[in-house]
Amino acid sequence: MSKSVARCPQCHTELRKCLIQQNYSIVICPNEQCMYPFNEAEVIQHLVQTSDKEILEAAKVRLKNDNITGSGGALME
Repeated sequence: MSKSVARCPQCHTELRKCLIQQNYSIVICPNEQCMYPFNEAEVIQHLVQTSDKEILEAAKVRLKNDNITGSGGALME
């Protein structure tokens, strides 16, 4: 997300960007009990352009976290 933290208008959880295509993300609520924005009439309004820099920064954080938790970069969900 950008520097300003956005909150879900339905459950007030911090929103996240989910990369769906190179340089495009959808802003979603990570709360599994909340359907935002998929219960909105215009989901396309929640698509945002995502810079390469932002993607690389997120990847660095994931790699660092993988090294801390010992998963060694394995793709596990």
